Amino acid sequence: MSDENKAVVRRYYREVWERGDLRVVDEIFAADVELHMAGIPEDPFGPAPVKQLAAMARTAFPGLRVTIEDLIVERDKVVATVSLHGPHDGTAQGVSPQEATAIWRRIDVFRLHRGLIVEHWSDRDDHALLQRLGIAPPLTPPPREA
Repeated sequence: MSDENKAVVRRYYREVWERGDLRVVDEIFAADVELHMAGIPEDPFGPAPVKQLAAMARTAFPGLRVTIEDLIVERDKVVATVSLHGPHDGTAQGVSPQEATAIWRRIDVFRLHRGLIVEHWSDRDDHALLQRLGIAPPLTPPPREA
């Protein structure tokens, strides 16, 4: 089972993120998948937010590549540490290309059942990427106490 679960996760990164084939999301995510996404206050259900995020990333980075650094399996879970990288050739939230190559690091935890992703936790450094692209302002440190 662990090799099959790893294969599903590899397919997710290869076909959805690198190739931009959003139809694969419907094939590997359960229709009622629960998503735990950083920065979203309530956990959404269903594959639509996954498609939206991947489509947005592929619009800004049409040549996006994924490097899987770690893929760890324990029971029904697969943990992946990955780096997405590529030229910022497209637009991101109306911002024209800013840098030759951008890197977006992620840690994803997937829970699978019968070959489908039924739960997905994602921790990623969106703010650092958006800062480098000029979309988000730098984080300001909290004021020092006197």
